[in-house]
Amino acid sequence: MKNPSVLFVSNTSRHARPYYDPSTRYRCFNFAQSLSAKGFPTACTTQAIFQKQPSLFSNYDYFVFHRPALTAELAEFILSMPTERLIADFDDLNFSVIHAIETPAVRTRSENVSTVSKSLAKIAGAASLFTQFSSSTVPLADYLSRLFSAKKSVVIHNGVDPTFAGISEMVRERNPISHRPYTFAYFPGTASHNPDLQMIEEPLQRALASDSSFKLMIAGPVKIPNSLTRYADQIYKADYVAFHELPNLMAKSKFVLGPLEETEFNQCKSGLKFFEAALSGCTVIGSPIPDIDRFESILLRKCRTSAEWQQALLEPITHSENELEDAARSVDTEVSSDKQTAKWISEFIEQ
Repeated sequence: MKNPSVLFVSNTSRHARPYYDPSTRYRCFNFAQSLSAKGFPTACTTQAIFQKQPSLFSNYDYFVFHRPALTAELAEFILSMPTERLIADFDDLNFSVIHAIETPAVRTRSENVSTVSKSLAKIAGAASLFTQFSSSTVPLADYLSRLFSAKKSVVIHNGVDPTFAGISEMVRERNPISHRPYTFAYFPGTASHNPDLQMIEEPLQRALASDSSFKLMIAGPVKIPNSLTRYADQIYKADYVAFHELPNLMAKSKFVLGPLEETEFNQCKSGLKFFEAALSGCTVIGSPIPDIDRFESILLRKCRTSAEWQQALLEPITHSENELEDAARSVDTEVSSDKQTAKWISEFIEQ
């Protein structure tokens, strides 16, 4: 029997290159690639392109709308289709208006709360038209079940594509832990993580002060706290690299830092910062948001208090290279896009 076709539609602002939106890459392209490898015809597009002429795409069997925003064109299409062919997908708490004040747009970019609330309301409006949902974390699935008329709300964790996993395996082989030049690395991605770095400012300062051989690499636009500037000779600012070059950069460090403020918005985030780094053989010291807390690994040190951060930053890695490799392979198996895609098929097609 012929496999059904699937169209992924992402509400991304990167219309020309949607793949370079990390969220769209994980929630659309990675799953589309895995589905295609299993014999399912797939394609990815943006909501902006889709809603110009929805009829061009109407022959697909299933439609996955990633963080959709309500428009007249989208609403007309959704209401014209059988609900079992439509899935709304989310990887952030960007459909809950009451959490607008916790969004990076408000907290770190000082955008107007009213303006952000209106944007979230459009996403919530679109979500209200669906009965089937997929999401990247358990807290998100719970919110979707409570806020909308969800016949189905399924957790499909973010999955790593085979190319990223393969590159990560190669860099692990070429960069044993004992030869890595940096002790710590931080990959904030955007300036919205300024408060997160400030959260561990004191324990990080103490760690750098305790040993002048400790080196910190920061790859991203985050502001270095004033108290750390005295250790400028121990801190290196790395240049931006493309996504599939990230494993090679991560593999220059023994530890990767993953602090996150404890907000409801952050509690819904994906744990991809852990497993991206773990696949490069790094030990992650991070805040145990639920999607990270589900892992138990020698490559993960969970920190809730300043004292726990202090201990984790100073404690050396005592595991052998073979033990660390086994741990990285275990994480790889758990977070492969193929595994997540198999669950997606069982939940939405083989139901």
